[in-house]
This record gives sequence, structure tokens and C-alpha cells, in this order.
Amino acid sequence: MKTRSDRILFRLRTLALTLAALALLLTLAPVIASADSIDSVKFTSAGAPRELKGAPGIFEWSFQAAVGKSPWDWIALHRLSKGANPPAPREAVVLYLPGTNMNGAVAPENSRYSFQLYLAEHDVDVWSLDYRTHFIPPATPEKDLSELAGWTNSRFESDIEAAAKFVRGTTGREKLFVAGFSRGVEFVYLYAAMHPDHVQGIIALDGFIPRRAMRSVPAGHYADDIGGEHLTYERRNALLEKVIDDPEQPAPIPKYKTARENLEHVLYDAGGVFGGKGGLANPQGGFSDVKILAPLLITYDRYWPAVQDGENPFTPELLAALKRSKIPVIAFASTNFGGSWPTKVEEAVKSTGAPDPSYKKLDGWGHLDVLAGAKSEGEVYAPTLAWITQHQR
Repeated sequence: MKTRSDRILFRLRTLALTLAALALLLTLAPVIASADSIDSVKFTSAGAPRELKGAPGIFEWSFQAAVGKSPWDWIALHRLSKGANPPAPREAVVLYLPGTNMNGAVAPENSRYSFQLYLAEHDVDVWSLDYRTHFIPPATPEKDLSELAGWTNSRFESDIEAAAKFVRGTTGREKLFVAGFSRGVEFVYLYAAMHPDHVQGIIALDGFIPRRAMRSVPAGHYADDIGGEHLTYERRNALLEKVIDDPEQPAPIPKYKTARENLEHVLYDAGGVFGGKGGLANPQGGFSDVKILAPLLITYDRYWPAVQDGENPFTPELLAALKRSKIPVIAFASTNFGGSWPTKVEEAVKSTGAPDPSYKKLDGWGHLDVLAGAKSEGEVYAPTLAWITQHQR
């Protein structure tokens, strides 16, 4: 017969087990919710395929999916392939993740200056992602962007996972080559750390794994505007339109003779994280042409969630998982960002523990010169294609 003290001890043990089970459930809840949300994301066609004007024979298919309840909670995918019919299964499938403020649009429509288009013309099945930021109307005041406080790195990784799942299901490929530019490289490594079994190779175009948060984000600051205090969003677009229309016409700012010269100085002198001196792009050194860069720059989305700069999503556990993955990596690094930039890119290349990581430092290049520069085709695109061919089986 149980004594009163036995009954009390039994109840305490039962309570402890209940609390432990509740704690475990709360720990797993975000994972369960994430899995449920991924399964509920349904991509649908966004219209008939279109033939690219600058690349006859190459067609683009577009798909969209709701990833939440607000008007901005959408992502999209652009698929490039030869011919107007649905593409036949390809051995190499690439999912491309753009950089900050960028999206999956092909610009310019010239395979000499478009990474996605170059690969598509060489029989690679290429998919590019539009982040949620692409669905924010540019005229939206920043005070109305409080929703972006929840657009964390984890939230974007969940969107990438949903996109990758759709790509895998559509192409029949269980493993994808995942490519990124700039911040997109950070997302590539994050996705690979969380889903190593679905990544065939990593293509890192001038980006790396952050080791700490980029900055402290003030309370109430939800989004970063691509326009600045002097070159506002509207003035930025006006300058880009002038360069696209006729780069030799008079510049908006009188101290420059032409719109071309004006934009060259804007890109070469860009401060902040780019540090000036060709960090963003080096057209003055002959590494890029603003007539080519302007069509790319004008496609940029206006806002980016500031919260992502205030966090570092790479936990020790994720870094350890990435190290165990042995995923092949190819990476390219510009030097004009500053002395530590190429080192960070090279360090990230070694993060997967692969025995044959490929790394190339591009001396004198600016950031955008890697993606759409005068020498990108020969120094970046072609080596990447050869590397994909080597690792696709």
C-alpha cells in the first residue's frame, strides 16, 4: 500500500515527465511548423513561356507561390531552357539565389553578361528565385514595412527550401547545384547546411559565410532602401534610364559630362560596405561597362529586410553539419571590396570539407564585375560550366 509520501513522489515524477514532454514539444514546434508550411506551398504557372528577345531560342517559364497571408508573402521562380516546349530532363539543374535587393530576372538578355543565360544556352536547366522583397510595391513608405521585421534569414531559408522542393519535383533531380551571388551565397551555404542531401554542388559568386552579425539594427528600422540620401530611389532610376536610353547624353549632375560618366563614378565611388575605389564595380578599370550594368541595376527591388543584418544564422551545429557534407564548391572572389573579402570567400570554400574545393581570386574586379563584367564569360561562367560538367554525375 502506497504511503502519502509515495503518492507525492509519484505525482512529482509525473509532473516532471509532463514538463519535459512539453519542453520537447515547444522545441520541435518551429521545425514542425516549418515542415507544414513547406508542404503547403504550391507553385502555379504565372503565364505562358516567353522567348527572350536578346537570346532567340531560349524561353523563360515563371511560377509563383503564396508563402503567407499578406499581399507581399509571395515568392517566384524563373526557369530558363531551350525551346518553347517543356524542357526535357537535364542532368545538371541549377537553382540560382540572387543577392541583396536582386531577383531572378534575366538582365541583360545577353549570355556574355548573364550567368543564368550562359548556363541555359549550354544545356543546363537553370532556375532563379524571386524573394518576397520582389512583391513590395516601390512606392510603399518605410513606416508601413513593419512586416519585414519577421523576414529573417530563417524565413528566407524556408522560402528557398520550398522553391528547391518544387524544382526537384519538376525536374526529377534529387540533388541540385545551388548557386548564389553576394548575399545569395550566404543563403546557399545555409540551405546546404540544413539540407546537404539535396545539394550536388555549391557555386559561390563573390560571397561567403558570415561569422557574426553585420551591424546593430535600431528598433523600428524595418527595411533598407536601395536609394540613398543624395541619390534617392527616384533619382537612381532616372540615371539608369538615361544610361540605358543613351549613355552619351548629358548627365543629371552638371559636374559630369555624360550619363555614362555619372554612373561610372556612382558605382566606382560607392561607399558603405563597398568601401569606394571600385568595390561595387570597376568600370573605370575596364572590368565592366555601365551600359551593361544599368539594365541589371534597374531591375533591383527597392527594399530589403534590415533584420537580416542584425543576425547570424550559422550556429555551431549548422557549421558542423556543413563540414560533414563534403559538398563540392567552386567560388570566385573580387578584390576591390578590401583585403579581407577574398580571404572570407576562400575560408567559406573550405567549410564543406570537400577534398577538391575550387577558388579563384579576381584581382582588380569589383563586386558586380564578377556577375556581369567584361571578363565574366571567360573567367567565371566558362569555368563554372566546366566544373558543373565534372561534378554532375
